[in-house]
Amino acid sequence: MRTISTLAVLFAMVVAAPGAFAQTSGAKSKGKSLKDGITTYGDPPIKGGAKSSPTSTGKKPPVTSITVELLTGNDGLGLKARNWVDILGKLDVVVTVRNGRADDKLGVTEDKGKGVLRTVRVVGALDSKGRLVFPDQTFTEDETAKLAAWLKELRVYGAQGDPGSQPVWGLTKEQFGVIHTALKRPLDAETKDVPVASLLPKFDVPKQHPIALTTSAVQRLKERGERARVSQSLTGISQGTALAVLLAEQGLGFRPRRLPDGMIELTVAPLDEAKNAWPVGWPRVKEIPELAPTLFQFKTIDLDEEPLDRILEAVAGQIKLPILIDRAGLEAKDVDLAEVKITYPFKKTTWITALKEFTFKAKAKVEVLIDEAGVPFLWITPLDAPSREQKG
Repeated sequence: MRTISTLAVLFAMVVAAPGAFAQTSGAKSKGKSLKDGITTYGDPPIKGGAKSSPTSTGKKPPVTSITVELLTGNDGLGLKARNWVDILGKLDVVVTVRNGRADDKLGVTEDKGKGVLRTVRVVGALDSKGRLVFPDQTFTEDETAKLAAWLKELRVYGAQGDPGSQPVWGLTKEQFGVIHTALKRPLDAETKDVPVASLLPKFDVPKQHPIALTTSAVQRLKERGERARVSQSLTGISQGTALAVLLAEQGLGFRPRRLPDGMIELTVAPLDEAKNAWPVGWPRVKEIPELAPTLFQFKTIDLDEEPLDRILEAVAGQIKLPILIDRAGLEAKDVDLAEVKITYPFKKTTWITALKEFTFKAKAKVEVLIDEAGVPFLWITPLDAPSREQKG
């Protein structure tokens, strides 16, 4: 029998002019004159409020008050400003109205008080049409329901808003950096034939960012029984990619999820429920010859009815690159790499050319990706799977 001969990547309207202030809350009362020309209407919201159900971490969600600083110009928008004060007041928001200055910036910030108390401070402006303008948000007087929904989102999630409606899982650049740094560490544990449930505690993630399974994810693993084992070795692969691969084999995925109390957990859920799951690898930033030069080495290959899974394992050792398999994707196409036999007549060729021919016979393709640490690997996935847009 002939064999391989050499077997051995985040990745505002400024309104000028000084002016006077007015402040109001949702309560209707006579104005009280204060120093420095500031007039206040009503009373600020009471810190506290109705009890809320705890978050999934067992902590009570924050109690949030919202203040809005509304900037106006000298365009005769006094009536419009008064209308917005009334609208916002009914939404239990403390409003300050003043003329804008050259150094003013629109934005949403958050101040955390003691315990679960926090204040979200919003700076917005009135444009020439009398619309209320905030960063990435614009409202007309007819859109009070939309405004109320946005303010509710700020009460629940704070200044960052609902993570489900934002790119990069609703995280700031700094938050994503912390998660990415943890997930680029290599996985130390051996994974092949090990139950998924036994492996999850072995991932080295910060305590404040735990791996948490949804009820449906737990049920999925329970239903799969003995099949809920990892089919391939992922030792040395960065933790993010390794976790994505072993979960995908079970029809699961994970993503960072920011909770209302600000905590970020790595939530595991079925892929058909999970939105925007953490990917298996990332687009490469270099050209393949520079990133993985061993793929372009010429080797003499001579094969006769060899199982493709064994070939891939042998090639990985030759090219010194991990070859990871999209088991669930191939299984959905009724492809078993152990049953795909490869015959390749005596020939000298590059590994990348040979691998493309081998995988094509299995109705699969090979992608060159990088893990969170920037280390290249090969991903064997169905031929019709969407290809990642590459930078290199």
